[in-house]
Amino acid sequence: MSSVIDEARRPGSRASTTVDPPPEAPTEPDADTASRAASPLILSAVLVVASVIAGYCIHAHAMWFDEVQAWNIARASHSVGSLYSNLRYEGHPILWYLPLFAISRFTADPRAMQVFEWAVLTCTYAVILFKAPFSIAVRTAIVAGYFVTFEYGVISRSYSVEMLLLVLALVCLAQPKPAWGPTGVLLVLLAWTSMAGGVLVVAVGLTIGWCAWSERASRHTSRWWGKPLVVAAAGIVSAGIAAITCIPPADYHSFALGIPNAPLSSFSPQRFQVSLAGPWRGLFPLPAGIGRWNTNVLDQLPQPTALQALLGLSVVGAIAWAIRAHPFALRLWLVGAAGYLVFSYVVVLPDRSHYAGEYFLLFLACVWCAAASPQVDPGPNVRATRRRSRVTLGAVVAVVLGAQVVAMVTMLPAQTQQEFAPNRFLATTAERHGLAHDVVSAQDFDAVTMSAYLERPVWSIARGADIAYFSNDETEARGYAHLTNAKIVCAAAEVARERSRPVALVTDRDLGRGQGRELLATSHGVTLWRVVASASDGSTCTATGEA
Repeated sequence: MSSVIDEARRPGSRASTTVDPPPEAPTEPDADTASRAASPLILSAVLVVASVIAGYCIHAHAMWFDEVQAWNIARASHSVGSLYSNLRYEGHPILWYLPLFAISRFTADPRAMQVFEWAVLTCTYAVILFKAPFSIAVRTAIVAGYFVTFEYGVISRSYSVEMLLLVLALVCLAQPKPAWGPTGVLLVLLAWTSMAGGVLVVAVGLTIGWCAWSERASRHTSRWWGKPLVVAAAGIVSAGIAAITCIPPADYHSFALGIPNAPLSSFSPQRFQVSLAGPWRGLFPLPAGIGRWNTNVLDQLPQPTALQALLGLSVVGAIAWAIRAHPFALRLWLVGAAGYLVFSYVVVLPDRSHYAGEYFLLFLACVWCAAASPQVDPGPNVRATRRRSRVTLGAVVAVVLGAQVVAMVTMLPAQTQQEFAPNRFLATTAERHGLAHDVVSAQDFDAVTMSAYLERPVWSIARGADIAYFSNDETEARGYAHLTNAKIVCAAAEVARERSRPVALVTDRDLGRGQGRELLATSHGVTLWRVVASASDGSTCTATGEA
């Protein structure tokens, strides 16, 4: 198992200056040369296969609300200033939206975003395969893992850019002489991909500062004191500014997101348990069944939250033990895990896969840094310490990556063969019935996702206006709270009357059969109806008080 981590032997490391262990027996020159010559060919083949599979899956993937919302906002913005203004309810920094804004100047088709996602993912594959300090088997397993390929790959969201910037930053940082300038630039950009990415940047910055201080104190030198601290400070400040831009306006309302917001002045044991479960759900994202997204295999057991919280703590401890011989990696893991625990409790729970996956990115960063250098804490027997560290870390990496690959296999084929979300199917149905220009929404989440595929706004009953994207504000909350089945039918019939043609009504409610409306399609609990003006007359709406 010790061969799982292919550590680079680099001269000038702290370990080599402390103790000079006897050289290991060299391998046979012919076999070693053949292996090195074959590696680029093998890695290139893996890259091509992975990129082709990812491209097919991205093409087959039916995008859901969170993906399309970013595209709709970018497409509806007329300038970078209006883009920033339109993001005020999103809780995300602007970096992901900037390339989407540029792409949407040329096309309104949301599949262009998926092409961009595929390009980003392919670049991430290439960096991992050709630059990561692991064996070919480990690099291939990372590429074939759940978060790299599916959650942050097939699903088009800002986390793909976060992942690419992270591995690029690791290439620059995890070497005997870090490239501090590029590392700083990449960390600053990484902080603007997501709030969770900002937590990772803060963890890296604090760890760099911690190690710089320790190096200076132990060696009485300023060699680690200048550029590293500038880079650390730049990343932390950038993350802070990015987080400030994510603070929503006073009329923000998360009614539809289902995110329980815990007040900072109180303690919620249940929320704390779910927060502690993050490391388990992130490193072992095995679903409760084939294709069952956002679930964990332990969710079906009694007291699953408490059990996953206990396992989460165990995972943190096991990984800390495995990388204990590598000071930078150990400190980064402990600081990062603590940061994500606080982030989970205060901001958003890791009960959704894309939030829990931040622990996997942190884990990848830590094992990358541990494997990039053979540096270990000096002790009575550095060679024995290094050997034990490689065996333990190799076993942990093998178990975690094995779980990632199994999760990917149980999720990706199922979610590629079936519609991941209902909106592409419903948009196609509306087009087939000649209703693409007249979509009326009683469920704005799904309607705006349909609008991306239809490349035009939809009429929102809750807001009483055309909408191009969803806004989490009080207006939406009030309008949605007062919707009844009668009002929905009346409003759709009124739009049909005004336009003198039938409309397509989108809702997640059971409206029942009635005069003037026809059920066209149902998918994932969302229904599409054809409504004509005779669905309800004005006197009926007025009489019931629903007009």
